[in-house]
Amino acid sequence: MGEQGFIKLHRSILGWEWWQDTNTLKVFLWLLLNANWEDSRYKGIEVPKGSLVVGRKKMAESLGISEQSIRTALEHLKSTNEITIKTTNRFSVVTVTNWDKYQCCDLELTNKSTNKPTNNQPTTNQQLTTYKEYKNIRNKEDKNKFNQFQQTEYDWDAINREIGYVK
Repeated sequence: MGEQGFIKLHRSILGWEWWQDTNTLKVFLWLLLNANWEDSRYKGIEVPKGSLVVGRKKMAESLGISEQSIRTALEHLKSTNEITIKTTNRFSVVTVTNWDKYQCCDLELTNKSTNKPTNNQPTTNQQLTTYKEYKNIRNKEDKNKFNQFQQTEYDWDAINREIGYVK
């Protein structure tokens, strides 16, 4: 569980049924932040991406809430199929059910119906899949705006007088 990288978090979480339940929200975000981003093994057990090995005691210490609150939050998340839990006598493997949906790692823009690459300029209904792609498009837009701004002549004295900077 590294402390580098990021997770995706969609704004729709604001309408999520557990949004107002502080402990359940805290536990779910902790699970997202600590889940494996690639498949691994732990003591002979396969731990796929989107899963992590946990103990309630360690979670409680990490989150600063009681073990009972952890247990209740995990039950909430299980009841709405946000997570699944496989338990051993020493630890549990918690899996975020829709990990791939939430944290898709595909770096290529694809057409979801045909799974073929799309053009480089996404339309408004296509989703940008990487920060780098978003940044490149924003930089192009900002350069265009800057160039338009440079080509426009302004009467800065009149503007400053109107705003009240100069009398």
